[in-house]
Amino acid sequence: MQQADMVNKFINEKCIFGDVVEKIKNGTSPGIQAIDIQKQLGILRNNASGILNNLCKKGTLVKINSRPVTFLPYKIISRLYEQYNIPFKNIYTLQELQEKVIDERLNSQDPFACLLGYDSSLLYQVRQAKAAIVYPPKGLHTLLLGDSGVGKTTFAQAMHAYGMLVNNKNANNYPFVTFNCADYFNNPQLLLSQLFGHSKNAFTGADHDKSGLVEKADGGVLFLDEIHRLPPDGQEMLFYLMDKGEYNRLGDSRKRKSSILIIAATTENPATALLNTFMRRIPVNIILPNYRDKPIAEKIEIIEYFFKYEAINLKHPVKIAPEVLKALALYEFSVGNIGQLRSEIRLLCATAFLEYLQNNQTIYINYQMLNKDIRTVLFNYAKMDKAVTCYLDMFSEDIEISPEEDSKITFAEVENNIYDVIVGKLNKLKEQGTTIENINDMLKNEIDTYLGGVNKYFSNSRSNITNLYKLVSKEVVDTTIQFIEYARRKLNVNFNNYFLFGLSLHIQALLKRSGQKLADDDNRHLFKIKAKHPDEFEAAGEMVKLLTDKFGIIVPESEKGFLALLLCHSKIEADTSKIGVIVVCHGESTAMSMADTCNALLNTDLMKAIDMPLYQSVDETYRKLKAMVLTVNKGKGVILLVDMGSLLTFDKRLTADTGIKVKLIGAVSTPLALGVLRHVLYDVGDIDDIYIKESQKEQQENEPVKRKSLAVLAVCTTGKGSSVIVKNMLDELLDKYYVNSIKVFTVDYVNVRKNYELLSKKYNMVAAVGNIDPMLPIPFFPINQLVSEQVQQVFFHLLDGSMEGPVSLPKTTQIPTIYETAKELLEKYVKFVNPRHAIFKIRDFIDVINYSPHNKNLTLDLIIHIGCALDRCVGKINITFDDLDKFYVINKELFVNIHKALRPIEEDYNIKVSDAEIAYIVKIITTHM
Repeated sequence: MQQADMVNKFINEKCIFGDVVEKIKNGTSPGIQAIDIQKQLGILRNNASGILNNLCKKGTLVKINSRPVTFLPYKIISRLYEQYNIPFKNIYTLQELQEKVIDERLNSQDPFACLLGYDSSLLYQVRQAKAAIVYPPKGLHTLLLGDSGVGKTTFAQAMHAYGMLVNNKNANNYPFVTFNCADYFNNPQLLLSQLFGHSKNAFTGADHDKSGLVEKADGGVLFLDEIHRLPPDGQEMLFYLMDKGEYNRLGDSRKRKSSILIIAATTENPATALLNTFMRRIPVNIILPNYRDKPIAEKIEIIEYFFKYEAINLKHPVKIAPEVLKALALYEFSVGNIGQLRSEIRLLCATAFLEYLQNNQTIYINYQMLNKDIRTVLFNYAKMDKAVTCYLDMFSEDIEISPEEDSKITFAEVENNIYDVIVGKLNKLKEQGTTIENINDMLKNEIDTYLGGVNKYFSNSRSNITNLYKLVSKEVVDTTIQFIEYARRKLNVNFNNYFLFGLSLHIQALLKRSGQKLADDDNRHLFKIKAKHPDEFEAAGEMVKLLTDKFGIIVPESEKGFLALLLCHSKIEADTSKIGVIVVCHGESTAMSMADTCNALLNTDLMKAIDMPLYQSVDETYRKLKAMVLTVNKGKGVILLVDMGSLLTFDKRLTADTGIKVKLIGAVSTPLALGVLRHVLYDVGDIDDIYIKESQKEQQENEPVKRKSLAVLAVCTTGKGSSVIVKNMLDELLDKYYVNSIKVFTVDYVNVRKNYELLSKKYNMVAAVGNIDPMLPIPFFPINQLVSEQVQQVFFHLLDGSMEGPVSLPKTTQIPTIYETAKELLEKYVKFVNPRHAIFKIRDFIDVINYSPHNKNLTLDLIIHIGCALDRCVGKINITFDDLDKFYVINKELFVNIHKALRPIEEDYNIKVSDAEIAYIVKIITTHM
């Protein structure tokens, strides 16, 4: 056995992990000295020193640069890293090791470690707080500064918990008492009483002695939130307490003692909000950063923490779209900071949980659930800080947050690194006589198995990298993030969310092995990857150079093969070079069927689809489409293929709402969709080129057909009552989606067929709406059903398709009573009367005249007409009736009875119903008989 091997074996046998830790804690340099080698192995000290240093350079041993110099086996450092997060190096000082190991209790139980960002954006603040707590004899009074929602209360609680830990106390002998000075801001006397207590009869209502919070906090911490609300005399009493340790209850001259540490918090500038004499008694000022000032990795950690909290409450996994994660991380939350972020996340989870209860699917937070202000932050994503977007681009898949508590992960559990996986498999393949040409394909399963093993501990869709920092140094993780971004741009692909974990562990293993040389025979097969995956191999070569420059190590050439294999088998294809294509059609499965056919014929899944079932609203369809446009857009825009109607206006709305270029082609068919998809997949051109080609083709095909404008009839008995309200209602509904493209004509029942024939010469008459079915060759919608949202959606689909023939209305729709319908319509469209009151009077009128036609809709026609007549009478709007005298003679008896029945209404409203109005009422009744 060579001397180096003898020395290495001796050190590995003699160095026991527990002994090493104990020596570090005691301030003794652990490990083996050169003199120990001389005594035990008989190797001269100078020679032993040379052997030890050479083994250190190779990475087999590490040096403890103290007096005397000692050496430890690398396996000891691996365990120290696992337990105390000591970074991997070749040389350490004893002090470096002591800082991590000296107080295991504080390392493992540090309350500040529960604060997100304690070792990042809050690192300096935590150091200030710890110094303030441990300063003898009882700590230093502290003022926490920061905007609302930055976490001042949580930080104060951590300070108190740290005080209990270092002083070895509990909540009984080291209390934490909180008080918000704003609670009694308008009553300074009561505020001071809460703080310092009062004696009996100190003020009106003080009928007994009362202790204050200062007394309750004796021996511990008094946290005063919003201390700027404390009046000047209260501040003076407080700084007297800080100076002397004494205070008085209100109305009591007796001095009382209290030994407390004051932690105060304010959102205001203390120089202007607090007395100078008070400020001088508070030596420590800690400024807590806003959410917008935190590093991007910490923001992601905070977001995931809040989603984790909600998942635990819901007892269900919560899945988050990557766009949601990015938007929440980029939005500033300038009003409420982290508190506002938490409220937003809670609202998102509540909304998603409601949908889950309705459809029993995954609790999914999609981009559309975010409020408008937060959504719009992504519109300028391309112009944002590259360092930030590079980090966020790692999250390209949905992120799933599990309600289960995280288990502790040890390095040993994921130690099985990619080197061992590949080298072991290569040796087996070589023994089996496998040809080099087949090796790469056979290695793919091994890579997938390895990454799957990593995913066992770092979920496929998790965003939290906290566990990774426990196993890999922050420097390695940050370098890995840079590598992934470089590879993404170089190869034009995305990687699985958990690739960060697999690659970080791989680089960590590389650094550990940097002093070890693998036999050339073990790795020569890896160079065959270059022929099959040249782009990945080239990217891996650049990454090797970066590793060499970053860590100053010699990286073997075979590393290019290892990295290339990881890149090959960890990517998910990204259609970043393709234009998005979405088909949207009316019906249950029309769009989906068309997209599936086109995708199958061209062997792709690029074309997406949204179906618009008969009873789905236009707004709901638009929301779904908008979310999909944001998802499929890869920077080159989206082409919409739609069939008809309201969908034809979506392109302009989408472009305005999302900032994404959207082009729309109507009258979609399977051949048209196939042609567009073929252009997108195989043509070299932008979205405008494809749009021009296909839209021109569509225009040429449709040119011979010149279609008439659409129109709808509003029908009632007289043309003066419910038809007017129907027209107003239709104008309001149609203007929302069709913007002056559909005409509405009011007609009376007697002349409806003649008017229909005349209008049909100029318009495509689509439907009739009213209380009387005019028996025309177009669908009829009763007005009392059209007030239902479900029936409205059928009506809109009818307009979209310009269908002919009967339409089946929803059988399950709950139709309101005729009086409820009449009240609802009159409330919207009359000006001078209160419909709620009028309906009762009109009902009495109908009872008096004993009106009961065979069709209840005819009663609705009469109710609405009388409501309109009352409105005209109160508003003093006069109407005329042709041949009134002749009509009166023919219907004299009914005319008189109607006039008599209307008198209570005339008296109630102090009006006179004209003979013309009565004539129209008579006409309705006689027509319906």
